[in-house]
Amino acid sequence: MIPTIHNVKHTPPSGLAGDAGTTSVVWVEARHFFSREDARQNGWLWLLGDDGCVQALRLNAERLGDDRLVQTLRAQAGLTTRATRISEDGGMASLAQAPVVPTPQWTVSWGHPLQHAIRAFAARLDVRILDVLGWLEAPGGFLGTVQNYNRLAVLAEPVRQHRLQALLRFPALVTPLLLAVGNHPEMWGRDASAQPEASCQARASAAAVLDAMDRGRDLTGALATHHRISRALVRSPLLGKPWRAGRVSVEVLRLIDAITPEARPQNPADVEDRLDALAQLPVHQRNETAKAHLAGAFANGWNLIWTQLEACAPYRLHQAWRDCTDFLRAALRDGALPGELRNLDEASLGLAWIARRGLLSLLRASLRWHARPLVQVVIEDDLPDTLPALLGELTFAKDGSAQELASREAVIAEGQRMRHCVGSYWEYCVLEGMRIFHLVDANANTATAAFAQSGPAPTLGFSLEQLNGPSNQAVGAPLKTLAQRVLAALNDDALRQARRDASEEAFRQAEHEAARRENRPVMAQPTLDRSLRRELRLVLDWSIRQAHWLIGPRRLYAGHIAGFNYTEGPHLRQQLAMGDSLILVREPDNPHDERAVRIDWQGHKLGYIPRAENAEIARRLDAGDAMAACITLVRSESARWAEVLVDVWMAA
Repeated sequence: MIPTIHNVKHTPPSGLAGDAGTTSVVWVEARHFFSREDARQNGWLWLLGDDGCVQALRLNAERLGDDRLVQTLRAQAGLTTRATRISEDGGMASLAQAPVVPTPQWTVSWGHPLQHAIRAFAARLDVRILDVLGWLEAPGGFLGTVQNYNRLAVLAEPVRQHRLQALLRFPALVTPLLLAVGNHPEMWGRDASAQPEASCQARASAAAVLDAMDRGRDLTGALATHHRISRALVRSPLLGKPWRAGRVSVEVLRLIDAITPEARPQNPADVEDRLDALAQLPVHQRNETAKAHLAGAFANGWNLIWTQLEACAPYRLHQAWRDCTDFLRAALRDGALPGELRNLDEASLGLAWIARRGLLSLLRASLRWHARPLVQVVIEDDLPDTLPALLGELTFAKDGSAQELASREAVIAEGQRMRHCVGSYWEYCVLEGMRIFHLVDANANTATAAFAQSGPAPTLGFSLEQLNGPSNQAVGAPLKTLAQRVLAALNDDALRQARRDASEEAFRQAEHEAARRENRPVMAQPTLDRSLRRELRLVLDWSIRQAHWLIGPRRLYAGHIAGFNYTEGPHLRQQLAMGDSLILVREPDNPHDERAVRIDWQGHKLGYIPRAENAEIARRLDAGDAMAACITLVRSESARWAEVLVDVWMAA
């Protein structure tokens, strides 16, 4: 049920008493939150200030009930601005992501004095804010935090009322502009850098939306302009309901907007359940024409198309789409492309196939190709053949063993042994820092685990990207447990510097041009049969007739941004959007590369054109030739290097 917001005036507390029996203070012992012995040395305090804002603190257990501490906190001006000072006070930490009202274990009975104190404390909060935060997180996520409550409680009327109404009317679009969306409460305050932040934080690009919201003006139009979508989509049922993630990516919004209204999804779950698969579609929406072709693939209905695709895939759909890139790469290599399509890459071929024959045809073609016999194929790249191992071989007494695959040869052999496409993942290992392990559980069941880099350089870690058995079959609980053991070992604090060193070294090796060797390594891949070649020819013949958008101006580079994780890039990721223009800046005095070409976005440095790709671009910039560049893909949910892609081409 959508909560009703009554236009009532909220009066903040007139004062703050020092003992725990008042309604402005709640003390909580560790036993009411945690059963672990190591938690018993801690206590928690919730405090309601004169400004109507809440502060949650973790402190040493011996300070529970300390009225002098409460008086000290009262004397500090502005509960919402003193988190740093409190965190530095020995034994205390400010908890911005804690629940705005403490929620003890169910074993604390309703009549317990602690429950009385909590109810009295909650009664002094603004019920409108509590109701809205609770409604927004109903499908999932966690929004009822101290930080989010204070962001709204500190506002004067009628601005507070307008923002609450905007959250109820357009939750999917307004929530990321006003609130921080987390996955769970944070009760320890050990890692302030891990706390989520609202994506705008008064960003200039959202100023027009906030102004329209606060003045009660045309918010529909402001949101449409801000996200570059139609007013009809802004007002649609899809965006009038909360989303589990609290937000919708701009790329997904614009794709849905390009679908005819009668074919669009109506419920957030219809989209969110397919986001992983959607992110792996082997296409880039580089321009409006490309977006229109992809949207046209859903003309028969969003849910109908996805249902057909899900029924076709023998294993997880997002993995099937990821494997499709390997099929398209093989089609480009073996398909005898006509000269008119010399600039065609796998993403463009994937889009052409979808536009000509549909999503289902492409998926089926990829599955047929993967089922064909393997043949030896020469690899033509200059990537290093080994990487420094982080863990090597691991043995867990009860769970099994894990072998890190830190060479091209080992990765190729794994693909042949397990009959899936991990053999072609060496590029991901080198350019994106992926780590691949062969797992064997206690019952001799086997699986391949791929761990992707996660997080910015200072806190670089890993997340489990894929876990597949032979022929991409699903794995059982023992192998899942074993994969989690390996993940914990990879993310151990003792390996933090080793992770960073290995990542930087692998990236530097990939950036250098290497001399081509006479005997290139080989890997096993399927070949195109007669049926696949016939389908490919139909797509290529159609593509030639669409040359104005498949070829376009001469492209000089398409790919990732070198050094993205070591610049302002990770902090700007939420603001980057597909189609954003970029500026290329020559750095002839760069001490690491005299051909360096820097990539800037709105005055911010994102990184560089990779060293192995920058020679012609640098030469043309030095000669004064006109070039253009733009962002072609942003997957804001991921921290991997290659998830922000750019194109550089000769300007007309």
